[in-house]
Amino acid sequence: MRDIPVRLREWISAGRQVGKRRDLMREGEAIYQTMGIQRSGDVFVAYYFEIPEALMAVEENALELMERFETLEAALAFLEKVSGSDVLDMTPQKRGKIFRVRTGDS
Repeated sequence: MRDIPVRLREWISAGRQVGKRRDLMREGEAIYQTMGIQRSGDVFVAYYFEIPEALMAVEENALELMERFETLEAALAFLEKVSGSDVLDMTPQKRGKIFRVRTGDS
């Protein structure tokens, strides 16, 4: 993985949730994707959600993952692997949080 941008590391270290939302085409199918990372105590919680846009109303076939990692690098590598996209451009979201860290995830 490339070097983590300073501002991304600072946002996450300060406890801010960063993430991104995007639409993409995969094998001719429109897909909606969201992902994010937030520090919770001594761990980094990485969240990933993906669903075909045609099924958004019923949320069938949605892929939703939430994993805990000891390092920011491991959390970012996880999101990069499951999303297949660049994760170093994540920012704090203006439309609210992408996910909620569940009690006990700290």
